[in-house]
Amino acid sequence: MTGTYQKVEDQFCPTRETLLLKVKNRDDEKSWEDFVHYYKAFIFTVCKKMNVNHHDSEEISQKVLLKLWHKLPDFKYSPGGRFRGWLCMVTGNTVKDFFRKESRLSDKAQAVKESPLTSMKQTEQPEINNMMLEEWEKHITSLAFETVEQSFTQRVLDIFIDSNNGLSADELSKKYELTVNTIYKHCQRVRVKLHSEIRRLHFELS
Repeated sequence: MTGTYQKVEDQFCPTRETLLLKVKNRDDEKSWEDFVHYYKAFIFTVCKKMNVNHHDSEEISQKVLLKLWHKLPDFKYSPGGRFRGWLCMVTGNTVKDFFRKESRLSDKAQAVKESPLTSMKQTEQPEINNMMLEEWEKHITSLAFETVEQSFTQRVLDIFIDSNNGLSADELSKKYELTVNTIYKHCQRVRVKLHSEIRRLHFELS
């Protein structure tokens, strides 16, 4: 199993390296658009999870992307390293800087006391890291499903979604007027393709 897994990793690693190398070139607008597509939603979600409101999360996301745009040419890719860790660090530090600025601008001690910065200070770093990891997994799965859904009819996707939401094969069989065996086959087809795309994105984007 380990040998097979390593072969898959070796297959996808060059794609990931190529993506990061492409965005080092600031004149490559297409690669930068792809980069923003893959990462902006994740950055925004992390901001929201760190108690930033919607409007400020949008602004902070733009600041993080701007920082990445400036720093990516100097980012050193290494096969043993993870871009995701660096991305989370930049995002977390930008959010903390935002809260520090908000606290300094506050004229009322009570407002400072009740600011999100206070609760964030009380949150252990491992908890923040775990939150970011959990959101990253959700983000990757969402991106993967966006790609996978293009390969199936809406009916097949609905069956898969209903299955994930807890409907049994018998219930799905009655709802869609299909045999249980057909239900299993549809779900398995989507599941296999989805897991494959998730693996690809992990190696390309992490």
